Formats: sequence, C-alpha cells, structure tokens
Amino acid sequence: MGTLLPNRHPNRDFFILDVADAAPKDDLASMEHPVFSLSVKPDMRELEYEHNGRRLRVVPSGKGLATIMDKDILLYCISKMVHQKNSGEEITPWVEMSAHEVMVATNWRTNDASYQRFEEALIRLKGTVILTDIATDGHTQTRGFGLIDEFEINRKNAKGELSPFGRLTQIRVKVSDWTYRAVQGMEVLTISPLYFRLRRPLERRIYELARKHVGDQSHPFIINISVLQKKVGSNSPEKKFRFFLKQIASDGHIPDYDISIDGPKAIFTRKSTAPARRLRSVQEQGDLFDAEREVSPDAFDKARRLAPGYDVHALYHEWLAFAGKQDEKPRNATAAFLGFCKRRHSSAPLG
Repeated sequence: MGTLLPNRHPNRDFFILDVADAAPKDDLASMEHPVFSLSVKPDMRELEYEHNGRRLRVVPSGKGLATIMDKDILLYCISKMVHQKNSGEEITPWVEMSAHEVMVATNWRTNDASYQRFEEALIRLKGTVILTDIATDGHTQTRGFGLIDEFEINRKNAKGELSPFGRLTQIRVKVSDWTYRAVQGMEVLTISPLYFRLRRPLERRIYELARKHVGDQSHPFIINISVLQKKVGSNSPEKKFRFFLKQIASDGHIPDYDISIDGPKAIFTRKSTAPARRLRSVQEQGDLFDAEREVSPDAFDKARRLAPGYDVHALYHEWLAFAGKQDEKPRNATAAFLGFCKRRHSSAPLG
C-alpha cells in the first residue's frame, strides 16, 4: 500500500504570502498532455502522443527527459508569475528564486543531494525539446522549444562568498513562450498543496487529469482505461497499468478526488467528504445559510473567468462568511457569489 511523503516543512506558508493567493498553480496544457516522464531513472525515450488531432513529440537531452518530479520547479515558476500578475505587477518570462524556497514550497528535502538534484532538474527542463501544435492563449506553436529557455545560477561557499563550486543559492529561470503565454492567458488551475506529498509519479499525473477534467463539478469524469493510459503517458503493459490504477484507487491518496474501476472504464469523482468539510468549517463560524441556497457547481468555472488566478474555493469561503452576516439572504446565491468574485477582482487585487 502506498503512503504519502511526510510534510517536511510544516511551519511555512507557500511563498510566505497570502495562502489563498499563493496556492500552487499548474498550466492546463501540461495537465492535459503527457509532457513529463513518469520514470524515476534517466529516461532516454522519445515520446510521441496524438489524441483528437493534437500531436505532441518529446525529445530527451543527454540527461534524459524531464520528469514529473522536475516539474515542481516549473510549477513554482508558474505560481510565482500568477501571484505577481494578480498583484498588478508586470510579468516577464524571467522568474527569480532561491533553491531553498522552491524546495520548501514543493516539499523537497533541503540536503546536499537535493541541491544536486535541483541543478540536474534544471538541465533536463532546459534540454527536453517539445514539438507540438497545441495552442496556448490563441496561438498555435509548431516549432520545437524547451520546457524552460534558460537558467542562471549563483553559488556561495560555506563562508558566504560567491564561488563557482559552492551551493547554488539565487537562481533565475526563463520559462518558455508556451508557458509564459499560458500564464498571460490565465490558462492555469490551482492545485492542492498535497500534490507535493504524492510519492509516486503516476499518482501526480492521475491527480492532474482529475483536477483538469472533474474540477469542482459534482458529475464524474469517465474515461476508457486504454485512453487514460495514453493521456497519462505510461509505457507499462495495460494489465500492469490497470493494476497500478486499482492500487492508487484503493490507497485513496489523490487529493479531492476518488477513483473507481468499472470494467474497461475509470471513473473520477469529487470526494464526497470535501463539500461536507467546507460546509462544516463555515458552519462552525455560525455564518452558513441554508444549504439549498448554495451556488451551483458550474458557478466555479464562471468565477474563474470573473476572477482569473484566484482560488475560487477561498473566494467561496469569503462569500459564505460575508453573506451569512447580512440581514437579508441573497435570493439567487449563484448570482450573488459571482458578483462577489467580480467585485473582489476589480476593486481589490490580491497580494
């Protein structure tokens, strides 16, 4: 039975910023398509994927394909860019960070081996070449490009002096145009911080697809297991993939979502306990009005368009608390919630 990774940095806030605003983000294109290797060993394969007329080819560098664990660095870059954008700052493809802050934010160990792994991950992200016709923000890109375009590393030795042989400290990463346009077009989704405690690469890919296709909806996402394996990017025999999928479903570690197997199909549903937890937390504050007045499930997608980049669940909590304190309850909860999101975005940028 699989287990979650330990929470290695329990006493921190993501980016040391407002938690609702700085929740980790993922881009829609790499959530939908198998861009990253699921291998934990150097993967020198060349990947090809085609589905519904969309073509993707991933070519490794001399260090192998970028892995889904390497993606943590890119997720940090995306999350930081979204935060800056929501704060009203101009963003560029360059993101500045320290290796330590990325490791803390993404639940890595902060030992010497992790610093070495961090640099190797940057090399794989830079060296892996994507050839695709998948569009981001209205543009179709057919040229080859890396997952990141460039990176710069500053090092310091034990005495704190700059040194070419010391531990990497300050880092600058230039994300690809593909990623930059995804952030500019807010083609991103908030992901659960528990994502970084998922131990197995396959679990992370499964979560990404569940988050992308189920989202906040109450209705399930049903997919043939053979198609799911293709979208995940697993090269295991189908029988073995089905075994791994059943194991993941049984372990129940995927944040916010349950998986069940029905013959040749996999069924993804929002965890039934998640809404109850959200309602209970508000009810304890005495701010909850009748459940029948809650917003409709599809309102969350509309809320994302009205308040791009915001964590709509956090806004939902805020609105419930606000509405619960009013003398008159809203006649149309959905309209009231969406109006709240629109006002929140236009009048008070986060940050």
